[in-house]
Parts: sequence; structure tokens; C-alpha cells
Amino acid sequence: MNWISAWWQHVSATVVDGLEVTVIGMALVFLTLGLIIMALILLTRLPGTGAKETTKVQDAATPSPPTDAVTNVAAGPAHTELQHDQDADLAQVAAIAIALLRSQQARRPSVRARAQASRWKQVGRAHQLGL
Repeated sequence: MNWISAWWQHVSATVVDGLEVTVIGMALVFLTLGLIIMALILLTRLPGTGAKETTKVQDAATPSPPTDAVTNVAAGPAHTELQHDQDADLAQVAAIAIALLRSQQARRPSVRARAQASRWKQVGRAHQLGL
């Protein structure tokens, strides 16, 4: 029992120093993380970075309808039906083109370079299999 107290007297200073370094280090880590989080919160609240302005930018980026669309609406329902049929035909053509491209990509065989195992690997595998 006497040797335990002697050992603790010898080691206690080192343990206390280690605990101090650990506590100070972790306090600095969490303080830094808190500062980063606060900076991010403040940066998101700056004027000009809100969601309202990003939607305005997206709305401005969408093009206005072409003048042909305006004249088509004014031309009458018969003309819009013809335009709708042409759009449906173009959509079918696009779907067929995509299907053809995908089928051509699927036909290409994947080329894998098969590495030949060295004799050491072959012996190791045979040993694992119990051969």
C-alpha cells in the first residue's frame, strides 16, 4: 500500500499537467467552433444574401416568352393545337434519340485489365483456402 502512495506522489504532477493541457486545449477548440458558428450566422444575415434576393435573381435569369408564343396565342385555338401536336412529335423524337444513345452506351463492353497475381499471392490464397 505504501508503494501506491509513493507512485501517486511521483505521477500526480504529470497527471495534473496533462489534465490542464487537455482542458485548455478542448476549451480552445470549442471556443473556436463557437466563433465559426457565430460568424456563419452573421454572414447569412448580411443584406444581399437572403433567400428573397436569390429568388429575384432566379426570376431575372428565366427568359421572357418568345414573341412567337405571343402570336400563337393570338392566332387562335386551331393554331395552338397544331403547335401542341408539333411539340408532342418533337418530344417523341427526343425520347427516341435518348433511348438510342443509352442503348449504344450499354453495348460498349467495359474493359478491365486483369492483373495477374504473383506467385506469392497465389500461394497465400491457396494457404487461406487450405489447399
